[in-house]
Amino acid sequence: MPSNPAPTRLYLDVDGAINADEPPFSDVKSTRVQIEYGGGMMSREPLTWAPEVVTELDALREEFGVELVWLSTWNEMHASMTRLAPALGGLFGGRAIMDADAVSSDRGRGWWKAQSIIADQEFSPAPFVWVDDEAVMAHGGMVDEATAGTPSLKLTTVYEHGIERLHLAQMRSFLAEQTQRQVA
Repeated sequence: MPSNPAPTRLYLDVDGAINADEPPFSDVKSTRVQIEYGGGMMSREPLTWAPEVVTELDALREEFGVELVWLSTWNEMHASMTRLAPALGGLFGGRAIMDADAVSSDRGRGWWKAQSIIADQEFSPAPFVWVDDEAVMAHGGMVDEATAGTPSLKLTTVYEHGIERLHLAQMRSFLAEQTQRQVA
């Protein structure tokens, strides 16, 4: 049995994953989240989510000891942790990765996310789940190549729906499998 294995990470996008136009759940909430940039500058971002998704993600984090890693443009001004999580009523804590230089890159949307996962995994390898509406499909192969041998689950969501029950079930199955590997 390995000693102190690294916890599985959940690299989580916001828009198109948590924040979706029409989540396919009976209970859906909407609000606007104010992000202040200083100097009187601010924005009010729309947020629509299914509380069931937030509750289940928090349950998975608790049950399987998953490390939450926000991988979103919402990380600007630390908004994912200081503004988003309180509005959602969950998904508190974790850490945020934001590479402002890479966001403006001409390599395509989500390129910075793939590069960030690769760098994070090179620094400290751990099994991971990556949930995103665009970047997984566009750059998942690059992440696969760079993290070969590391167990991973990459889930592409549909922007309009975000994380669905099937995604939650797939995460649960993957996390249970990682727990079994640690015990074996």
